Amino acid sequence: MRKVSYGTDHHDYPAVDVFGCKALIIAPTSGTIAQVNTVDKWRGSGNNPAYRGGHFVSMIGNDGVRYYFAHLAAVDVVAGQVVTTGTPLGVMGQTGNAANSACHTHFGISWPCPDKEWQVRRGKIWPQKYLDAWRNGEQLSPVDEIAQAQAAEPDACAIAMADPDAPLA
Repeated sequence: MRKVSYGTDHHDYPAVDVFGCKALIIAPTSGTIAQVNTVDKWRGSGNNPAYRGGHFVSMIGNDGVRYYFAHLAAVDVVAGQVVTTGTPLGVMGQTGNAANSACHTHFGISWPCPDKEWQVRRGKIWPQKYLDAWRNGEQLSPVDEIAQAQAAEPDACAIAMADPDAPLA
């Protein structure tokens, strides 16, 4: 198993960049693949936020939580596919706005929105404590924290889907 690392902070919203170039990205829980992107449309000149993730996988866990993995070099699943904990989702890479940075996977945890958007999907709670627990073989669920975050931002999906770039995501 390839060794990976991640920081304690992330830009200006809750998410984490996981480093370990070419590491296999696996499902943290059982669920269904909600969205897959295998076409890297990001261009630095436009820096459209809807394209920053490059190749990505978004899954909805059986727990109702959305897990998002971006900047993948390869995607190994398709939308609608049912996965179990540990199913390979893809390979860590440098797509999207990671093209000119260190190879990594952006990992975000959020609640699902009813349609395409990028603002909520990218992350709404800090995932580090969950990664720490899972790495140690502990079962720690983000369900309660996601419910609290969603209650604090009840219009987040509507606002995100109203963004003109949302359909591109």
